[in-house]
Amino acid sequence: MRKLLSMCLVVALGGCYTYVPLETVPKAGAEVKAELAVPADITLREITVHGVLLAEGRVMYADADSLVLAAMQLWSASDSYDGAHIGVTIPRKQIGTLRAKRLSGVKTGLAIGAGGAAIAAVIAAVGPLAGSGSSPTPKPLP
Repeated sequence: MRKLLSMCLVVALGGCYTYVPLETVPKAGAEVKAELAVPADITLREITVHGVLLAEGRVMYADADSLVLAAMQLWSASDSYDGAHIGVTIPRKQIGTLRAKRLSGVKTGLAIGAGGAAIAAVIAAVGPLAGSGSSPTPKPLP
């Protein structure tokens, strides 16, 4: 039962994140989404992804001039591409909006409330099926 509850909690809290706008230079290790001001070509080793509009990844380095991401996902107008955590450099002047991944208090509260309600419903439904705990003594066979 504890394993089930733990797995439910992990799944529920996994969806409790949101992306909030950043006004400062992000720290290394932060997970961010960079919405580009204009579509750009980004090279992932031997492959160039054309018309990238959005890049998601973990910050490797950032300063006032550029943002270096370990790219997790790139989106163009027509498709998305796995970034395979390959380092990509995006000039800051090409970034329209930069958002950082943060834990959302509202989503977390809703997930915990819904999870608690689901657990209570399961316990309430299983309780009557389990019986009262005392059973009559079986009659002996003739």
